[in-house]
Amino acid sequence: MLRGNKGEWSEIYAFCYILSSGILQAADKDLNPMTDIYFPVVKIIREETEGEKLEYRPEEKIKLYRSGKLIGEYKKEEFDGAVETMLRKIPEGTAGTFEIPELTSFFDDIKVSKLKADSNHKQDIDIQIHDINTGIAPICGFSIKSYLGSNPTLINAGNGTNFIYRIENCSNAVMNSVNLISSRRKIIERMSELRRNGCNLVFEKVLSSQFDENMQFVDSRMPEIMGHLLMISYRDDIKDLPSAVKKMSEENPLGFRNINMYAYKVKKLLSACALGMTPEKKWEGAEDANGGYIVVKHDGSVVCYYIYNRPDFEQYLFDYTYFERPGTDRYNYANVYKDGEQYRCMLNLQVRFKKQ
Repeated sequence: MLRGNKGEWSEIYAFCYILSSGILQAADKDLNPMTDIYFPVVKIIREETEGEKLEYRPEEKIKLYRSGKLIGEYKKEEFDGAVETMLRKIPEGTAGTFEIPELTSFFDDIKVSKLKADSNHKQDIDIQIHDINTGIAPICGFSIKSYLGSNPTLINAGNGTNFIYRIENCSNAVMNSVNLISSRRKIIERMSELRRNGCNLVFEKVLSSQFDENMQFVDSRMPEIMGHLLMISYRDDIKDLPSAVKKMSEENPLGFRNINMYAYKVKKLLSACALGMTPEKKWEGAEDANGGYIVVKHDGSVVCYYIYNRPDFEQYLFDYTYFERPGTDRYNYANVYKDGEQYRCMLNLQVRFKKQ
């Protein structure tokens, strides 16, 4: 019996939804479907067992092929029923993993034995589409994000997403008073206490050398840009990403002649994280999800961002994300510590999507 969390169930939900509809519907920057832009689906390719690929073709019936041989035909109504069931069950699911027993026989019949794609790749689903712009039919990898559960993350927190700052004008007394703050809003109150004592945070480096290198593939100054941006978010209690970028543009810490560079460069980083880059895995610019992004909305509808509406995709990522502050105990940040004679602290980066 298949078992998974809400995100994993959402992947198979998107698979069934797309096969039933037979198209990928493009979205604008606000996730609204662009009714005049869509991509007919030729087939969806799944690898249930290593080295054996199955092809699902949404024709009058949904046809299943293995090694070019037809092994099954299914009415679209069967997939519609599975979609309706998952739309009810996924939001009701537990915080961990869960099963949907009433769909067991359906998935057995269509030869689906796992929910999640290979975790070594950013793409969650491989789809051959008919590109109406060029007339060709490329096989593209898409990443899937879903709002059926809690709002998805774009950059996951980890020890590697800690940024290290030098604290100017600090002392042992200030360090101790800051670290004693343990209220529910302790992170922001600790930042306020540092400012009240005339302390300044100066970005030094990213804790993870791999994340630092990955960001430099996007832009050589990206670690510095994100270091300043993260500091502003914590210092001024600004979670909204566009608002934090606006504040950084006003301060212009890197001295750009054109301050619009900040928003432009941050969008490129968000896009890289959406399509291939993760903090701890070596990355050299390749986009695993070379087709784009598929989004399962709260109402169960499915839309996509394909290569030709990349500006809308980048604007969506920029407008609909915010800085989240994970637990300090888990990632050991927001504490002042002494390194020799120098005072330092770390701030953690995590980016999550807002509610639709």
